Amino acid sequence: MSLEFDERDRESIIQDIRSDDEEVRRLAVERVDALSAEEAIRHLIECLGDSSWRVRKASIERLVARSETDDVANALVGALGDGENPGRRNAAVDALIHFGGKAIPALLAERSSVDVDVRKLVVDALAGIADSRASEPLQEMLEDPDPNVRASAADALGAIGGDDVSAALIAKAADSEEDQLVRFSAIHALNVLEFPVRANDLGSVLDDPILGHAGLSLLGRAEGDEEGISILLKALGSGSRSTREASIRSLLRIVGQIGPEQNDSLIARIRAAAVASGLVVASAVERMPEADLSTKLILIQFLGIVATPSAVIPILLAGRDEALSEASLSILESLGDVAERIIDSEWSNLDADSRRDACLLFGGTAGEASAARLLSSLEDPSSETRSAAARSIGRRGLDSGLAPLVVRLAAAAVEDDFEGEEELAAITDGLIALAAPGPRTGTAVTARAIELLTACLDGAAESVRIAVATVIGRIGRSEDSQIVSFLMKDASSSVRRASVEALARLEPGTAAEPLRLALADESPMVRIAAARALGASENIEVVDDLRRLADDEDSGVRAAAVRSVVFRFSQSSTDQSRSEMLQVIDAALADEPRVALAALEALCEVGGVAAERAVGILDRPEPELVRAAIRCVGLHSDPSGLEALFPLIGHPDWSVRAEAIQTVSDRRSIRAVPAILRRLDVEQDDFVRDVTLSALKRLEGEVG
Repeated sequence: MSLEFDERDRESIIQDIRSDDEEVRRLAVERVDALSAEEAIRHLIECLGDSSWRVRKASIERLVARSETDDVANALVGALGDGENPGRRNAAVDALIHFGGKAIPALLAERSSVDVDVRKLVVDALAGIADSRASEPLQEMLEDPDPNVRASAADALGAIGGDDVSAALIAKAADSEEDQLVRFSAIHALNVLEFPVRANDLGSVLDDPILGHAGLSLLGRAEGDEEGISILLKALGSGSRSTREASIRSLLRIVGQIGPEQNDSLIARIRAAAVASGLVVASAVERMPEADLSTKLILIQFLGIVATPSAVIPILLAGRDEALSEASLSILESLGDVAERIIDSEWSNLDADSRRDACLLFGGTAGEASAARLLSSLEDPSSETRSAAARSIGRRGLDSGLAPLVVRLAAAAVEDDFEGEEELAAITDGLIALAAPGPRTGTAVTARAIELLTACLDGAAESVRIAVATVIGRIGRSEDSQIVSFLMKDASSSVRRASVEALARLEPGTAAEPLRLALADESPMVRIAAARALGASENIEVVDDLRRLADDEDSGVRAAAVRSVVFRFSQSSTDQSRSEMLQVIDAALADEPRVALAALEALCEVGGVAAERAVGILDRPEPELVRAAIRCVGLHSDPSGLEALFPLIGHPDWSVRAEAIQTVSDRRSIRAVPAILRRLDVEQDDFVRDVTLSALKRLEGEVG
């Protein structure tokens, strides 16, 4: 599909490309298809050197999209020789990389250029393309007269791989007469390729004061390389930190690869080497606070293997970093008694964050000291520590923590702030985990939990009553529904809502009478909870209740009711029932935005009549609703139904335009192209323009 252009269009583009306004130049680049192929390519190559990155980016995109493959590739390779404009050269490399395998022949033709910079840029482009056809030519370029080109070729081979690459790279790395930069690049490439290199393959590399630590990083992948293991163990005692850390990384890699029996033996040797050195553990502990994230992780794993008591607190402190928390706690948990004993002895010296993390750790250990710490931590000055202790008591199944958790429930309710709410949630989670019926929990524990929770209701604060209803709903049995029914008469609407949710769990699918009575509750949020619960009921009689709720005075209740109606509609098998529910759905789609949006979102999830109902929303004035309708049509309509979205490509709201264009693009609707092209001519919003250009590129591929 193409558009007709006249001479005025062509003159306008050439004039705009030379404009002082970068936006004018960018728009000219996007209209460059009006020029002849030769002119278009020439101007786009020139624009690769533009001072504006947005113009350069647009030029790259248009060049990559052109069909004149050989002409574009040759022009881009020619631009690599522009020594006067480094920006153009770099942009040409980017364009060649985006061009992909189509650029390979033109690049390979220039690998013997007399210009060393061109040869280097050719290698960079080949590395970015990562096409296996370049592997052999790049191996030849390992013998280039210029060391920078040889080093780049080695790096490129690390990205591409190929037959005999490892042998060529090992030869370069082991060549003591070769430039150090080239040798280092070869070692780096071997690491990237994860090729198994044996110690005796590396020649003088391991003894080189500059390359030695890099060479150590290659070891640990070759099976049965006992010489390599011995070298790595010896390197743990090196005076060079980089050497020690390279050795640690490789040893950990070996530990992760070998079988359990060999693993135990190697771990014992690592521990012996670490103890003999003394320096490696002390250095790792000292290095931990200042190391980068990946190094910290390696050091934590190493110290966990060594299992030295002096590493416990540093590992605990390292876990403050969210990215390391899981690994730190897992390693400390594997240390078991060692970690428990050290942390317990240092408890008074730990700050609040460390006590919190220790409580999280103790949820996965089994010692008596840690159990006692968890129970005493329920009275810790820090709310976060108390919360961590509550959850860990539940995770660990400490029956002795049942009564203290219930006592703490009442105490936490007094703290009417965010921290108090968080602690209440943690205690609730702990009680549920501790007392919910299951393989670990006997019926006596569940019964005792219900008894304690019921006993604390008298005179309890609202938040306690909510928590009790929640916990009973999660751990209780159907015979406990009487307690929940009592709470459904509570003066607090929040308690009544929690009770409705609990009753729905205790008697799932039954639509118990107390639950249906909640439909008339004075509080909208209680009625909302009841509507959600009834929607999951298997009782067909609840449909009438939901239809009445769909006419509720509160829009939130109507929204909840219509969601449940849509769900029931998808489950219904009778024409009469479906017809009645469709009337409710249609009324909701004509309702205020909150209700209509709920109906649309629910329809999207179940399909069926979703697309035909959503089409009727497309002319609503609310952008959020129209976007939801577009998504619904896009998900569930047939190809012809997508044509209802075409007029929205010119919608006044930018977000609706973007949604419509993206949707027809995702569905590969070729018939939308003319409307999208017309929009491109007048679109002023940058985001929508980007969406439009991406859509056209995708759809142009469909046409081709």
